[in-house]
Amino acid sequence: MRTPGPVTILVPVYNGLDDVRSCIGSVVRHAPSCRTDATLLLIDDGSPDPRVAPLLAELAAAAGPIDIRVERNPENLGFVQTVNRGFALAAGDVVILNSDTVVTDGWLDRLLDAADAPGVATVTPLTNFGSICTLPRSVIETFDLEGDEPRIDDCAAFIDEHSPAVRPPIISGVGFCMVVTREALDACGPLDARTFGRGYGEEVDFCLRSTRLGFVHLADDTTFVYHRGGVSFGTEREVRRAEASQLLHQRYQWFGDANRRERADDPLALSFTALELGLDDRDPSRPHVLQLLHSSPGALGGTEKHLASLLAAMYDEFDFSVLHPVDAGFALSTMWRRADGTTIERQFLLPGASRSALGPSDPVAAEALAMALDIFDVDAVHIQNMIGHSLAPLEVLADFAGPVVCSVRDLYLACPNHSLLYRNEVACGIPSDLRYCARCLPETRQLTLDDLLEHRQIIGDHLDTVDSWVFATQSAADHLLRAYSLPAERVVVIEHGAIIDPGRPRHVDERLLLDEPLRVAFVGRGWAKKGLGTVNALADALAGTDIEIHHFGELVAATSPRLTLHGRYDNRLLPELLDQAGIGIVLLPGHYAETFGHVMTEAMIAGRPVIGANYGALAERIRRLGTGWTIDPEDLDALVSLIRSLDARRDELLRTTERVAQVRFATVADTAPRYAALYRTSAADPAPADPATPTAAAPSPTGGHP
Repeated sequence: MRTPGPVTILVPVYNGLDDVRSCIGSVVRHAPSCRTDATLLLIDDGSPDPRVAPLLAELAAAAGPIDIRVERNPENLGFVQTVNRGFALAAGDVVILNSDTVVTDGWLDRLLDAADAPGVATVTPLTNFGSICTLPRSVIETFDLEGDEPRIDDCAAFIDEHSPAVRPPIISGVGFCMVVTREALDACGPLDARTFGRGYGEEVDFCLRSTRLGFVHLADDTTFVYHRGGVSFGTEREVRRAEASQLLHQRYQWFGDANRRERADDPLALSFTALELGLDDRDPSRPHVLQLLHSSPGALGGTEKHLASLLAAMYDEFDFSVLHPVDAGFALSTMWRRADGTTIERQFLLPGASRSALGPSDPVAAEALAMALDIFDVDAVHIQNMIGHSLAPLEVLADFAGPVVCSVRDLYLACPNHSLLYRNEVACGIPSDLRYCARCLPETRQLTLDDLLEHRQIIGDHLDTVDSWVFATQSAADHLLRAYSLPAERVVVIEHGAIIDPGRPRHVDERLLLDEPLRVAFVGRGWAKKGLGTVNALADALAGTDIEIHHFGELVAATSPRLTLHGRYDNRLLPELLDQAGIGIVLLPGHYAETFGHVMTEAMIAGRPVIGANYGALAERIRRLGTGWTIDPEDLDALVSLIRSLDARRDELLRTTERVAQVRFATVADTAPRYAALYRTSAADPAPADPATPTAAAPSPTGGHP
């Protein structure tokens, strides 16, 4: 911790008359606004330019807002020994300031505030030329910091406004402008002039020595000091850099690994991201909603497409950011509108490990969310999916002041085996008898019952973090309520709107349904969770009949040779694809308890009735709308019997298809006002009733066998 009392601003001087005049002038100019008692110590290191000594004497003699003291080395000692002389002349903390710098408003107070933290040896501000503390290229160019007329004060004001004030630890300070606390000087001694007497690497050596004694070094991301740079050492610069690097790596064997980790983790990444975002100011009148997603917003899944449609529908009122995991940690995709109406879209990589979130509460995921909240003034948070984030959001958001909305799109909150399938094949239905869980978790996910209990304990302790729990169906809510007691006023059911055009004319083709072979389409990803094994067995069981079984979607497992494959598809084109293939029924035989079923919606928009599991959201919707049949996905004989029965009784198939044609679907945009209301309110103000639930003209459902 810095020593209370006067601070010495040490400026070693060697020629560079114009630079010296600018540097000292900036210190004097900003001294009146500084609350710190400081002395400006100028040490002329035997400058051969005869104009330097008179200038320094003139500055020292002039009455001003800061005391100026001038010393002169009898001969040129070099930068390192000159700094050491300054250390010896100073009584307290020292700020080493290169003579080719220009300081800015409030610079000294901010640096010393940072140095007040326990165990701090050095503090370095941001700059335009200063190793790890160098600003992003976009900021440098915006303020013309490499030009003939750099906008130094404008840049400092910009950083003051947009910095997240993280002040992260760094391996070493940078000597262009560096606070050195008296505590560190007393513990470590001066710079190593014997080894680094020619200059270069001496401040890194000092920092590494102090690190071994338990000190830390901070980058002050709230302060900007301009550094013209590139003047010292001339053509010797690269030679000295190489020599210093070799010496440092020989002296500190751990320095290389630490340096590589620092470059990978990039401690100033959050600060620089915030500054780059600040270059395009948001319209402050627009609320900002942070969305948490399990994958890239541009991915092809139903959740991603639904979110994209929802954000587009709400963009007239809200700005958005989407935080999602990537291979290198977490990315923040942003979309906001400036006051002039311009839309800005950017993506930033936040620091993090190259892995998925680990454990029930991953610290990397927690840090990423905290960073995202620091970067923007977020008004509301919407958790679209917590997979990949661990349960950290519930803990990080516990003290968040705005509304927190959580859409329960899968049942990860009920169990870390979020598919709720034993060995990824048999539905468990969230059993009350945890002996089933004790058997399932090790065999299915390499987890234990204790993992489940810890998972639920964390969620149970943080249920109040979420103001609105949003479910697309009542059955999804019922599933989660088996694991937790949620206040009724916090449970909101908003059925997902269609993510493809729901207004497509649905003509009932009687010839197809009555005269052609029955064609059944399994639509979706071809893997066990979605029922590929059942579909393969069905195709084999119907061999020798006229009934055809088709598949539309990506395949990740082997298929029966009797299955007709159509490959991946664009969901917007699914109606046309089903028409072209002459499909009469869509089969969704997954054992997984769906929480909604976008594919089911798209099948019905295409005018096709659906066969789905007799539990979960598919069963709820099929029975309510009367648009298909429900089955036990584990009962292959019953499924075969149903398909054969429908093939034999085409009139039943025709009647159900006609009911499908009468269903009218809401769009995502139709549901957007309900989400907007949640973003503006808290749990004390429940959302209004959902006006956008699809309705069917034929109300009587059919279930099981026709």
